[in-house]
This record gives sequence, C-alpha cells and structure tokens, in this order.
Amino acid sequence: MDSQEKATQLHDAGWNCCQAVLGSCCKRFEMRPEQAFHLGAFFGAGMRCGSVCGAVTGALMALGLAYGDENNRSSRKSHAFLKAFEAEFGHVDCKDLVAPAGMSKKAMCPKYIQFAAKYLEDEFR
Repeated sequence: MDSQEKATQLHDAGWNCCQAVLGSCCKRFEMRPEQAFHLGAFFGAGMRCGSVCGAVTGALMALGLAYGDENNRSSRKSHAFLKAFEAEFGHVDCKDLVAPAGMSKKAMCPKYIQFAAKYLEDEFR
C-alpha cells in the first residue's frame, strides 16, 4: 500500500487530516501509529479553528522529523512544501480550502490528504 492509500484509509477510519498524513509515514520514522495519532490529535480542521489545514500540518511534522534541526537550517523543505500545496490549491488554511467550495470536508479533504502524502512519498524516496 502506498502512502496515499494509507493516508486515505486512515482518514476513512475516522482520523483527522493531520493524523492521516502523519500516520502514513509511521513506518519510515519507526513511530508507532498511536504516537502519530496523539501528536496530530488537535491539528485537524485547521487546529480546530479553520487555520492551517491538517494535511499541511501533518506533512510539516513529517518533514520536521526527517530534516528538522535545532537551528531550523532546513526550513527550505517546509517552504517548498507550502509553496507546492498553495500552488495546487490556492490556500493553506482549512477555512479557505473547504468553505468556498460549498462542499463538506468529507468531500474535499481527501484530495488535500492525498496530495500531502504523495508529496512526502516523493520527497522521502
């Protein structure tokens, strides 16, 4: 199963967008799924207030696990992801991604989750 499928499966099982994206990377980081689920618990629905999309925060957490350092010298990795996500969807905030389309999160979120999971899969190859 690839990362997109794993992330979609997790989201379909009821995990939020952040948990689904971060959970799809557990094997790479030798992290127990429960750790990813706990870490991402309050980041779904734009940190529960429509702010930065949970798929985005999950991807940034994964990039931090892979490339982060105490001096943030690797911030170009986060900037590259944010730029790619915004180029694809026009925004990074949940409220801007979901509400204007007039569709439910259930209908909209899978494409954001799949984009983030695919980006990470390609990045970590």
